[in-house]
Amino acid sequence: MRKMNRTYRWKKHGGWLQKHWKKVTLISALTVSLMAASMASSLAAGRGGQMNGGFGGGFMGGRMDMSSEVVMAENPSEIVTSSVENAALSLTADMENAVFIQMSDSDSKVKIEEPGTYVISGDCADGGITVKKGATGVVLVLKDLTLSSSEGAAVSINKEAQAKIIVSGNVTLTDSENPADETSADTETADAYDGAAIKAKAGTQVVLTGDGTLNLYGAAKNGIKVGGENSSFVVDGQALTLNITAANDGINASADLTLLSGTVNITASDDAIHADRILTVGDRDTASGPVLTVNGTEGLEATVVNIFGGDVQVSVTDDGINGTQKDDSLTPSLNITGGTVTINSRTDGLDCNGNINLLGGAITIASSASFGGEAGIDYDGAYYVADAVTLNNPYGVSGPDGGGMGGMQGGKGNFDQRGGWDRNGQGRQFRQGDQNGQPFQPGQQPPQDGSFDQSNPPAPPMGPMGMFDPNQQPDANTSATAQQNSGDNNQ
Repeated sequence: MRKMNRTYRWKKHGGWLQKHWKKVTLISALTVSLMAASMASSLAAGRGGQMNGGFGGGFMGGRMDMSSEVVMAENPSEIVTSSVENAALSLTADMENAVFIQMSDSDSKVKIEEPGTYVISGDCADGGITVKKGATGVVLVLKDLTLSSSEGAAVSINKEAQAKIIVSGNVTLTDSENPADETSADTETADAYDGAAIKAKAGTQVVLTGDGTLNLYGAAKNGIKVGGENSSFVVDGQALTLNITAANDGINASADLTLLSGTVNITASDDAIHADRILTVGDRDTASGPVLTVNGTEGLEATVVNIFGGDVQVSVTDDGINGTQKDDSLTPSLNITGGTVTINSRTDGLDCNGNINLLGGAITIASSASFGGEAGIDYDGAYYVADAVTLNNPYGVSGPDGGGMGGMQGGKGNFDQRGGWDRNGQGRQFRQGDQNGQPFQPGQQPPQDGSFDQSNPPAPPMGPMGMFDPNQQPDANTSATAQQNSGDNNQ
């Protein structure tokens, strides 16, 4: 239960005010002077936003209603992590007994039915790799492979299967299905639609690792789709580079999703990463994590979002990181215990329909609330900030009883830098997209009202977007493509 830390109440009694008006006048003058001095010296750091050099975080931490009541949870809420077992984590490649497969336009279909290690290479314009339903102990080594599929996912892990996917060299997988197939009147066509470059179906346990570069193009819908609430998908490759460009979500999981390590770059027309249940970034025990750069409509979204480590860069047109009710068995929560998190958003930076626990790490809300967002941090349940957190949030905190005041941008206090007002009084500049209505660069995107140009697939995103004038932002509404692809079937 949340406890009120401080309560300041103004006693509105006329006789008392008349009797002590000189004291009131003196106190008011001193208060104004102290506030001005605090702003000038950058010492107005509240518990809701700690100072980070230059001008610090919020003047008043937590929440502030019209009665000037500042309320914050005294203790953090419980942090829930995934309990789904993933047996694929322990699988290793047996190269001595491996089966080597060369894909081509003539040998375009690979179906794995037995345990073992399969090394798959080649160049195939229209084919697919499928792991049979219920198959266990499967290790797929994708080595210098280019594969596109117009019927189902390029790589499909069927129900209840276990597979470790190891990326070696340069691998490109493209989903070139027809988006209309998802809602086709023909049942067979609709059932065959996967809507992802990699599809892991219900009950699967999948690990993506390796030391190569994997480029995924979800031209029809998603980059990676994980179905079924009892599935587990883990990205764990310290030397792995994963680039995803998608017409809808970069990664969409109906289950638990974990990003432990690697370099992950995502450019999506809707959510960069979405999980219905628990999304975990980084390792809780070691406080290590991936280098994660995401561009999209929303950045990270799940019922429970945990960030335990890594370097997370979010540039979006909606909420940066969102804990929202997608699974009724879980309480929405957003938990950051370590790492570096930087958010450029147009609505809320951190948004949760439940509890926010900030226990460690360095968090910067570089831009927020410019298009209808409540604040840099917005929550509906409890809000807790530990003293160990470095929090730079000049956009305030909004809770169930109102919003707290925000301080100025941290750092060196240079108003020309990211997140500050420029010298002409213009709005904050932040990373979003190009100036021609294509919202997310680098990487060409599917047109917002047309088909994906498969003859010229987009280049993989290579890092955070550049700065540009926010007056030339793309439309704040979700693109037509994203709206069309808002539902995921074929779990």
